[in-house]
Parts: sequence; structure tokens; C-alpha cells
Amino acid sequence: MARPLKESLDYFPLDIDFDQDDKLSVVISKFGMNGLGIVVKIMMEIYRNGYFYLWGEREQYVFSNRINADINTVNGVIDECIKWGFFHQELYKNFGILTSRGFQKRFIEAAKRRKVITLHEDYILVNPEEESEKVSHSIAVVNDDGKIVNAYINPNKRDKADAEIPQSKVKESKVKKSKVINNNAPSDLKPNPKESPSKNSNSAKKGTKKPNYEEDSPYFKMAVYFKDKIDDMAAKEGLSSLTASTNIQTWANDFRLMVEVDKHSDKDLIRKVMDWVVTDHFWKSNVLSASKFRTQFPKLVLEMNKKTRTTYGAKVKPLIPVVQPQIPESTISDLSENEFEEMMRFAREMQESKGSR
Repeated sequence: MARPLKESLDYFPLDIDFDQDDKLSVVISKFGMNGLGIVVKIMMEIYRNGYFYLWGEREQYVFSNRINADINTVNGVIDECIKWGFFHQELYKNFGILTSRGFQKRFIEAAKRRKVITLHEDYILVNPEEESEKVSHSIAVVNDDGKIVNAYINPNKRDKADAEIPQSKVKESKVKKSKVINNNAPSDLKPNPKESPSKNSNSAKKGTKKPNYEEDSPYFKMAVYFKDKIDDMAAKEGLSSLTASTNIQTWANDFRLMVEVDKHSDKDLIRKVMDWVVTDHFWKSNVLSASKFRTQFPKLVLEMNKKTRTTYGAKVKPLIPVVQPQIPESTISDLSENEFEEMMRFAREMQESKGSR
């Protein structure tokens, strides 16, 4: 799959009261000014790349190292931002990117004087037809290969823009509209593809629909296996509703992203971590979904290996008996009368010397 087109900005607008955003209140409450600083730095990365930022394992480590912050703190901040809607949840789950409708609108506003603003068809959260009225020329919607599939031209610049984009064989925006995600639309109204997305799959190019995984899919099997593990653990703890609302398709998609996007392809290792995490005193209550498993996977591997080495590689200290061994009776009976009296005299002297201290 070709890398989607990205256009960077040299600057981006930042409202003076953006820290009052309700979507950031939990982040600031939990992580303080450090959390707010991480949010600003990730915003810089997003606008440096245009209007979205790929957030895989490599990017997490590189970003944390670049800002000299603990990766667990960084991931904690990002998780809260996704949870409370500062970043779009569906696009992160399906494509592993950080973006939002606000980021896209601000990107278009900052780049409005460009001859052409390009947006990827799978990532659009704004209405390109409406946004085209605010730009100097046009907005082009592109596919995975960077080819224009639709163009939205500013009505006031339409004649000029038609001449500037001669290669785009597309109809006017009123005839063919790009797929736009409706945040308020019920999920059952969104089309659902039957196969997982691939380079030549049409279903991978029509919005942000989650793929439907068949029961024989390895990712579906991984989701079922991990759910069963959590259910068994919950039953032993006297609980029965930890996974009652689980969407297996969503879990399967999370495992696909972990393997294909995060590049954790060792399925034997993944299975070992699944077996271990539900037995660990700390992690069994903190990793109760495929999404959390994916996010914490590198740390889980390190913790599992660390505790395994501690269990099987620790040095065993020699046991020191509390009670000293007694002299066998056979040895006492072999003493002569003089030897026995001498031994008793020595014992009395030792006792007297202790009493005089």
C-alpha cells in the first residue's frame, strides 16, 4: 500500500484557551502540565505531517525519546486523548493515526492559499464541499496511490481551477461526493465490508468502515482466544461481566493492527503474553481489551521476561538451621567418668562467666 500523501505546515494556530477544552480536562487532571506539554508536542508532529500522524510502536519510541519523556506517560496521555475524543477513535483503531475534525479544519484554514489541498479519502472528517468555499482554489481527494478520485472547487475559482487540474477526470462535486464520516451516525447505518482491507480491495478505499473478520481468520481466533482467557480469569475472581459488551470484530481489528501496523508478527509470543497477562497480579486488572493489549504489548513482553527470569534465575540462599544439632547420646555414653566431670566443670565455668557480665 502506497504511503498516503501528507503536506506539512510551517505554523499552526493555537487558541489561548485551548487548555480549557473539555476533551483535555482529564489529561490535565491526571498528568498536569507535563501532559499538556505532550499534547502540544504531538500537535506539532501532526501539523508537521499535515493533518494526521501515524502512531505506531516506532513513532511512540521515537517521539518519547525526542521530547525526553517516559514512553508510558506519553502513551497514557495519548490514550486519554483518544478516549475523550481529542483524537478520533475510529480512525485510530482502523488506521493507527492521530487526527480529528478540528485538526483537519485548522489544516485547511492554514493551507487555504495553496493551489490544491489534498486529503486522503479514508481519513476525511470534514465536508470537503463546504470547506472548498473557504479556500483559494480547490480541495483534491486522493486514494492510497495518490491519484485524485474527486475534486471540490471553490465556486468563485471554478473556471481557473478546471484549467489547473487537467489530469483529474472527475465529475463535479455535486455529482460525486466523497465519503465523509458522520460522527453522529449510528454504526448500523455504515456499510460493512466482508474482507479485511488490502491494497486492491475496494472496501479499503470507501471510508473508515471496519472490516468484517470471518471465524477462520487468524485475527478473529486471536480475539476469541484472549476473550476466553479473560473470561476464565474473571470466573476465578468471582466476576462475570468483564467482557459482556465485547465486540469481537473490533478486537480482531485491533489484533490485525498490532500485527500489520505495529509489526508484532510473532504469534507464539503474542499467545504467551496472553497466557501470562491474565495471571499477573497487576496487569490482569489493567489489560481487559484487545486495544489495551495492543497499546501495552511491548511493556508486557518486558515485564513477562523480567518476572520469568526472577522466578527461574534467582540464587537460592543456603538454609541455616535455627536449632544447632545435639550431641548424640552414644557419644556421651562413651565418655569416661573423668572426661564427663571435666566437661561439666567447663560448662559451669562458662555459665558463671556469662552471669558475671
